[in-house]
Amino acid sequence: MITLRVAVVLLTSALVVVATVTETTIQFGNETFPRVPFYVAIGLNQTAEPLEPSEAKAEPNVAHFTTAASLAWTVAQCALVALGAALLALVTLLGWTCGTLGFQTVSDVVASTTVWWRGFAHYWWYDGTYEDFPNCTDSLESRVYIRSIALAMTLWSLPHYRNGCFQEDMEKNLRNVAIPGTGVPLSVFCRSKLRFYLAVLVVAPIACLYAAVVSDTKAKKGVAERYATFLLHPQDWFTLWRINCCLASYHAHVTGSNDYKAEDKWTFLKMAEEKAIPVSPTLELPAIVVKDRNEEGGMGIKFYANSRFGGDWIIQKVLNNAPFLSDLLPKQAPLSTIRIVTASRVTLVPSSGGEASTELIEPLSCVLRLGRENAETDHDAILFDADIETGFIREGTINKSWYQLGWNNATLTPPVGAARFDAHPDSGATVTGLKIPNMAQIRELVKRAHLECCPEVPLCGWDVALTTEGTLLLEVNLSCNFFQATIDREHYFRFVDDHFRQLERIAAQ
Repeated sequence: MITLRVAVVLLTSALVVVATVTETTIQFGNETFPRVPFYVAIGLNQTAEPLEPSEAKAEPNVAHFTTAASLAWTVAQCALVALGAALLALVTLLGWTCGTLGFQTVSDVVASTTVWWRGFAHYWWYDGTYEDFPNCTDSLESRVYIRSIALAMTLWSLPHYRNGCFQEDMEKNLRNVAIPGTGVPLSVFCRSKLRFYLAVLVVAPIACLYAAVVSDTKAKKGVAERYATFLLHPQDWFTLWRINCCLASYHAHVTGSNDYKAEDKWTFLKMAEEKAIPVSPTLELPAIVVKDRNEEGGMGIKFYANSRFGGDWIIQKVLNNAPFLSDLLPKQAPLSTIRIVTASRVTLVPSSGGEASTELIEPLSCVLRLGRENAETDHDAILFDADIETGFIREGTINKSWYQLGWNNATLTPPVGAARFDAHPDSGATVTGLKIPNMAQIRELVKRAHLECCPEVPLCGWDVALTTEGTLLLEVNLSCNFFQATIDREHYFRFVDDHFRQLERIAAQ
């Protein structure tokens, strides 16, 4: 096991060297060149475009070279060190795997890895389509999963409905997420295409193999099966979230739908108010001022202009949990919400000329997020899965292991199952076995909101609050997260598959 960990550490170090070298701005003579394009230009014997002085000063990582020879020698040394470390790590890892697990297991692992690499070669090397994806796997989940990752290269620098471009949105959303046991924020792999390629083609297979081996150190059987699951059709919430994000970004790009404006919180609230959909109310004040009770000299004072009057801030009063929730929560708990994800088939069904109905909107999942003691929001919560039809509350879990960053969390320890809860750990109140009240009305509320506010968006995540003022929608999330809810996976992947096929046909027109 020590040998295996050494191999993984060596390979990771090699990849960091490669990524660091290619991310360095080059100061050559009196001119500063941007990061990757300079190396590409050298390789193609072309002329790289220098940065403007203002851009050069803004670059924090600049390497200075005075001659072409010094630059070439430095690049060569870094490349040789990285390549040597990577080869050493791979040889060590493969040797350990063959000697410990047996030839048949290694053969099955290689077969799964070949499916993985062949899938991305189809899109990135041969510029293939989703429709003519090779028959290297009969799993619809794998087909959809590989397509969603491959789309990142297509969408990379294209405008995004929420942030500047898809790459920027991806880096921003993954800055606080890490694969459990690594401590490394996944955003580091989104800062350049090279890093992303390395993460997908090298880091992912190595990480999945390591997890498959150490997840059951007592038994050699099942390693290949676990590896295939981790690599080709993972079961974690993160995978489904990223598929949802890619589908939304791809759909927004291909269709140009205005419905994605609902991602802006104020736009959604205003739209919902106009359609008489119950949402969290905003104050009728142009602005507010907030003062610290003890600061002096003009310090400790903030002014906030209300979005309702053209400002940047949504100003609302604090809402309180309804009695059903407050009885389950600790005394100092945040407003706790229900996350329901709905799916729309409005754009998949040919229009008959009439208005679409809520029959085309389907709730897929439901999670009750019960906030922790002294937390400001229910992002720190116990996630209780619930039946979308009856509201029956199942076991609760947490997903905090995915948010543990830093070297102190780089344990490389075997993954363990998430903790399970029947009761809220801070209040002691039993939750599993209860029913969310008025579930039928909640389902109709989110279906109506999806149909009237953003019917063309495939998936919407609704934050539903049960408050002392009634059942209200707080916001809608178009790159939505299931939050470890139980879903009909076959039905979900078929839904995404239908959209990928349709969007590819539209894009080809």
